[in-house]
Amino acid sequence: MENSTYALVLTGDVLPGHAEETVWPALATYFRMDLDKLRTQLVARAPLAIKQGDDLGKLQTLQAGIAALGAEAEVCAPDERANLFVVLANTPRGPMPRVFVDDRIERGLWPMRLSVAEVGSSAWRPYSDFSTPPPAAPAEPPAQAFDENAFTSRDTTRAYKPTSKADYGHNLAAVATPTAVTPQPLPAGDTVHAGFWRRVAAALIDGLLIGIVLGAVQVGVGVGAVGSLATMNDAGAGMAAAIGSMLLFFVIAFVGQWLYFALFEAGAMQATPGKRALGLKVVDDVGARIGFGRATGRYFGKIVSGAIFYVGFLMAGFTERKQGLHDLMASTYVVFREVQPGEPMPAARPPMPWWGWLVNIVMLGLPIAAIAFALAMFPGVLASLHG
Repeated sequence: MENSTYALVLTGDVLPGHAEETVWPALATYFRMDLDKLRTQLVARAPLAIKQGDDLGKLQTLQAGIAALGAEAEVCAPDERANLFVVLANTPRGPMPRVFVDDRIERGLWPMRLSVAEVGSSAWRPYSDFSTPPPAAPAEPPAQAFDENAFTSRDTTRAYKPTSKADYGHNLAAVATPTAVTPQPLPAGDTVHAGFWRRVAAALIDGLLIGIVLGAVQVGVGVGAVGSLATMNDAGAGMAAAIGSMLLFFVIAFVGQWLYFALFEAGAMQATPGKRALGLKVVDDVGARIGFGRATGRYFGKIVSGAIFYVGFLMAGFTERKQGLHDLMASTYVVFREVQPGEPMPAARPPMPWWGWLVNIVMLGLPIAAIAFALAMFPGVLASLHG
């Protein structure tokens, strides 16, 4: 049996309980499009097939994301006939699969005298003039059945043969049908960019891992330095050996931390183990993987962020796209793992794991509380010593 091809059609309607003034801006962010372009290239031309492929599950996931924002989209299975443009309210709309038009007319939503034109033709004529019947459905259903629980108000899926994906030659086809394929700059928003405290938890995990490794290195270097001192009778040579051991440790610590952050963030995971554990990654302005050079620049930018009393790190809490100073310097962003270049943005913000808050409390909150307690007790201790 041949594989079916499916199409996702944006109807241009708003689902009950939603308002257009909030739906279209949210959808523009979801598609990473300018709001004006969304209105002129999508909404004004809807119903409009915005994506087509043989992965029904992927289209239904996209349909669900659109519905979650309050817009209506329908999944249908085009047949081998050409897609159509239609005229609604004196405005050309489309292109859309002919089975979608058939369904609307059969249910009385559109009239038989509806003006239509096939993709590749500029001849407009009434729908009733198209006498070619749709091809017969195959005896057995498609391999992947349509999900009846998908977020749609109608079911226009039909078991027809795949249609051609071509959309050329028509006077309206000069404007490419926008889809969520071309990478666009990352929009602002809490569903895209990681929050300050989640990044703090990731940094604390990374700091703990680095601290464990450097602690072991320091012990090794220290043991070696003590052994060298024990075998030397010259005090000057012993001091030089001790200083050399300290310098060696600082070089190892500096280079090791640089490579830790640069290699992990430029690697396949796009994240250090700490960020990976919190579901985060480091990307460029369109959400793509960064190179080793940019990751290196981001690491050295952290030195500047820390040198100004850590204000550069605190900036991640109040900048529009949650960027620290080092992110601004390297043009990088810390986003959620679900953000992918050329794909719609996540509709919901992943919740902070409970253990992420625990990491912040234990590794950051308790030391601060201990310092505050010691400072509060210091005057009393000092007075008792003088008493």
